[in-house]
Amino acid sequence: MKKHVNCRRHGAAIDAPRRTIDPDNMEKSYLQNPALLKIELMLRGTRVDPGAWDAVGTSGDLEGVADGIDIELSHKTPVNVPCKEDFTRNSPYLLKSEGGRFHITDGRDRVEVGIIRKPRFYTRKTTTGIPFSRIGVVHGSYVAITPSKRCDFFNSDVECRFCAMDLDGSTGPSATYSVDEVLETVEAAHREDRANSIYLSIGFSDGPDGGVEFLKPYIRAIKKHFNSLLAVEALPPEDNGWIDETYAIGVDSVLYNLEIYDRELFDTICPGRARLIGRDRYVEALRYAATVFPNGTVASHLLVGLEPPGSTVMGIDLLTSIGVIPILPIYRPSAGKAVRIEPLTTEVIAPVYGHLYRAVKKNGISMNWVRDISIITTPLEARFLTKEKKEGLDAAIQSIYNTKIGLKAAWGLATLRRKLRVRKTEESLDHPDI
Repeated sequence: MKKHVNCRRHGAAIDAPRRTIDPDNMEKSYLQNPALLKIELMLRGTRVDPGAWDAVGTSGDLEGVADGIDIELSHKTPVNVPCKEDFTRNSPYLLKSEGGRFHITDGRDRVEVGIIRKPRFYTRKTTTGIPFSRIGVVHGSYVAITPSKRCDFFNSDVECRFCAMDLDGSTGPSATYSVDEVLETVEAAHREDRANSIYLSIGFSDGPDGGVEFLKPYIRAIKKHFNSLLAVEALPPEDNGWIDETYAIGVDSVLYNLEIYDRELFDTICPGRARLIGRDRYVEALRYAATVFPNGTVASHLLVGLEPPGSTVMGIDLLTSIGVIPILPIYRPSAGKAVRIEPLTTEVIAPVYGHLYRAVKKNGISMNWVRDISIITTPLEARFLTKEKKEGLDAAIQSIYNTKIGLKAAWGLATLRRKLRVRKTEESLDHPDI
């Protein structure tokens, strides 16, 4: 049975953002607004016309890959759309194919979409026999890799109540992929231009470094062999010195995922994080990281659906005020993990994403790093949920970053900035009076 949380607690905070969208015209505008349609499709999925199945192709029984169709909406907006789960049978949307072209219809209107094919490397294996799809999963322009499936929280009384990840509490070689296996996966993704960015993550393990020490050999190997931007999702370390270390060894972007802004709900839903790390430490670490890493490269998840919308808005305001870019995945409960605000509809949560765009822009945070992600609505995409819908400088800059030349320039600038900062830090240690 789903647990319901009172949405009135922070309801007032959402009133102002809500006015940017006309509720009477929401359904009519879904198909023609890429941000609204992306949210709708992630929430409700789509049915697939029998004639489109063969042309679409889904992940099927590939290990480690969430099933769904990767679609490109207008303005090159990628979205991973559920299509096989039970709830999609009642979706108002239908994906159809006509003459080799695809469109989505709601029975009244239609919009043309593109199909993003699943990477070919998903069907191959490492030299040690492990399916690449179990190690690396593509979400738009980046490949996500979790080298260790171990999490000390899993199946314990401090497990995060929402966690649906494929993690375990076991030890031994079966729980960890080697550096070589990860490098093979990255190389396979690179050959298909599916790894402009690499996203490394780790479950919880006790230690003062937050998991960075474990990830260090993977980070160094990837940076040595590939000109990819590298993001790391870890836990806030006990000491800020580890944050400096994280940047110095080659990490371009760091994420310490708060997940929930509301203090009481954070303690209840994330008991392990609350007891062993603490909400305040998350905020402190994020605040410091934003002074170390480049603008727009420090991020934190706030899960949409685990707290009232107004509370998420307050979390957006806190994070953006300290230079951190909020990432807002929509929480989709799995069996036994059904802790969610109801109802969770596009009309309820679209204003939250509109507020995200305005808050990020107001605080001068770059939107060019968190982009082209199929499983979340990014801040730049959320501009279509505000009155500032026209293409502007932000979108123009993003289009440049999407080119190979732009990506190469971004990688070069990140490398130069790191060298200058590390040199400055070393000089200050040698000469404390500087």
